[in-house]
Amino acid sequence: MFRGTFFHTLDEKGRVAIPRKFREPLGSQSEVRVVVTRSVGAGPRTLDVYPMAEWQALEGRIRAMPQFQERTRRFKRLYLHPAQELILDGQSRILVTQDLRDAIGLTKDAVFTGDLEKFLIWNRESWQQQQLEDAKVADDGESFDDLGL
Repeated sequence: MFRGTFFHTLDEKGRVAIPRKFREPLGSQSEVRVVVTRSVGAGPRTLDVYPMAEWQALEGRIRAMPQFQERTRRFKRLYLHPAQELILDGQSRILVTQDLRDAIGLTKDAVFTGDLEKFLIWNRESWQQQQLEDAKVADDGESFDDLGL
């Protein structure tokens, strides 16, 4: 599982190191692969990063969806089409392609946040803005009791 928040910097080629705490759940094979795609839905734009096994499980759930419904087709266009399989290099970095960087406005400073079965990559400004918004909600006394935790 992926937990925590970590700050990293992209190099001039668009490579960024995966946080050490996130490497262990990715496995210890000689060639570690992840799938990176754009987030969907309301809220801030992030990149969703899945270990290959989790991505394959998600693909199985997507295959079980009604394939001829427009909502399924739209979801696949928005989430599956931009997905890219990336390999960690010898320094545990991934090369975030330009189209994925552009999708979230990622230029230099990246924030990694754990999201249980996957992790997210944010541009630093979006993450900071979300932190401010979340603090306001917490200050307003929003209860999470109905989540069943």
